[in-house]
Amino acid sequence: MYKTIQAFFKTEDDAETVRAELNKLKTNDIIVDRLQDQGQTILLAPITFSGNYSTGMGAGGSIVPGFIAEEGDGDDTPREHTIECEVSEDDYPEALKIIMENDGHVDKNTFEG
Repeated sequence: MYKTIQAFFKTEDDAETVRAELNKLKTNDIIVDRLQDQGQTILLAPITFSGNYSTGMGAGGSIVPGFIAEEGDGDDTPREHTIECEVSEDDYPEALKIIMENDGHVDKNTFEG
């Protein structure tokens, strides 16, 4: 089975870097695009790792939404570039890790249900 993932980036270079890394995984239809309508609001969540980094993605560790504790992080650069693809369920955690390592954000609904 495959899961759809969409991530948002500040620059096209960031999105292209992630595309190259995702190509190493089992993926379908990787598309990098620029958002046209900046009038819509999407609640994005930065991604963070929960667990022991020394054990990688081992037992007890997972990728989770990371929320900034203080009001505003001082960086209001719009995330105008997006990457969307289907990722094998087996590679989904690795895909989220790649996005996290490249400062990508995902829709908060990625982590629901």
